[in-house]
Parts: sequence; structure tokens; C-alpha cells
Amino acid sequence: MDPVTAIDHAITLTRRLRDISKNVAEAEFKNVLADLSNELADAKLEIVSLKEQLATKAEELRLAKIPSLEPAEKPTMKWGAYQFKGEDGLFCTACYDTRRQKVRTTRLDSRFRQCPVCKALLGA
Repeated sequence: MDPVTAIDHAITLTRRLRDISKNVAEAEFKNVLADLSNELADAKLEIVSLKEQLATKAEELRLAKIPSLEPAEKPTMKWGAYQFKGEDGLFCTACYDTRRQKVRTTRLDSRFRQCPVCKALLGA
């Protein structure tokens, strides 16, 4: 083989090797990228699972802090407010119905009372 042909052949082989090297490098890069993508997908699924667990625990905690919604005692109504047996005063219906808190109302005038906590207006 003459020297020019040998050089041309060597150049051709070099180009082919460079192309093969690029293809191998691209394939390796694509494999690493695919692995990373899978890892990210797994992490996202784990985050969703943890968020669901957190929401469940937060709801359990919220329910644990709220007293039972079943009335412990049945109040009677008087002038638009609750009155409880054995207790003086008139109590806010809104505070008792939502949070089971007995909040004594204050008199505004001869017809209306107001809750100092939720500012509900009660009366005729």
C-alpha cells in the first residue's frame, strides 16, 4: 500500500473511531440520563406518598383537638342564645355548635346579645 493510501486509510479509520467514540459516549450519557429520570420518578412517588401520610396525620391531629361534635348536654334556647342547666348566663350558639365552647354573651341592648369571641349577634 502506498503511503498516501495508507494515510487516507488511517484518516478514515480515525474518523470511524471518533464516530464510534461519540456514539458510545452518547449512549452512556443517555443511559445515565435514563437512570436519573427513573430516580426522579421514584422520588416524586415517595414525595406524594409522604404528602398523603402528612395530610392524614394532620387530619387526625385536627380531629383529636376538636371535642366530640355530639353535644355533651342539650342546651335550651332563650332569646336566641343557649342556656345550660345549672349555669348562669346565655351562651353563644355559634361557638358551642362549631367548637363546643361555652362562651357567655354580653348584652348590647334590650333585644340583642353579642359573643365576645366570634362577634355573632344573637337575639330577637
